[in-house]
Amino acid sequence: MNRLGNGLATQISSAYREVLSRGLRASEGRAFETIGVTKTCPIETVSAGYQAGLRNFGENYADELLEKASSPVLAYGDDPIRWHFIGAIQSRKIAKLARYVSVWHSVARAKEIRRIAEITPNAEVFIQVNFSAKTERNGVRIGEAEELVNLGKASGLQVLGLMVVPPLTDHISLGNIFTAVNDERLRLGLQGCSMGMSDDFELALAKGSTHIRVGRVLFGDRGATSILGSEQNIGQGGPG
Repeated sequence: MNRLGNGLATQISSAYREVLSRGLRASEGRAFETIGVTKTCPIETVSAGYQAGLRNFGENYADELLEKASSPVLAYGDDPIRWHFIGAIQSRKIAKLARYVSVWHSVARAKEIRRIAEITPNAEVFIQVNFSAKTERNGVRIGEAEELVNLGKASGLQVLGLMVVPPLTDHISLGNIFTAVNDERLRLGLQGCSMGMSDDFELALAKGSTHIRVGRVLFGDRGATSILGSEQNIGQGGPG
């Protein structure tokens, strides 16, 4: 890496340590996985994040993930990046993505489960739930998640847990959403919750999250105004 790259890696490393420190306080010492959301970030940022110690990276858009994951710059041999797809899934792109995606965070339809299982049996997935009144947002109602969980298991997938991108709301309501998702995943006997972004990851961890998806707190502002929740990015996994 050049001097600029080394400097960026140092900055990201410091931010990563801070996220881990804050997160462990919020979770009362419980381990969790940090996914660096690199949506719209250049490949150089992903490389710097890797040098800083990150191994899990999340992308919202299929074409962007494909470009980055196939780049020889980001090929790390025996210690590869684990790519997490966190955006709304287009069934026609599953085949191309499946070559690179380690974890699908945003499964919301039966046909997505069947297609992923057909191409990559035993793939790791989360079922996305939706608490927004807007029906166009990705995800199923929490009461409908069990059906997809059962289908995923029956199809041979590893259903890790539930995922949520909360709507813009107040702190108390957000905490209630996180609690509801965690309670449901425990009721269903699932091991994980993918919830919490840059503005709310500490609250999410306090409420039981096992996977946080953070971008801005690690990599800086991407130029868009970040807000609590995800109204900016309907159906695409939130701002990180």
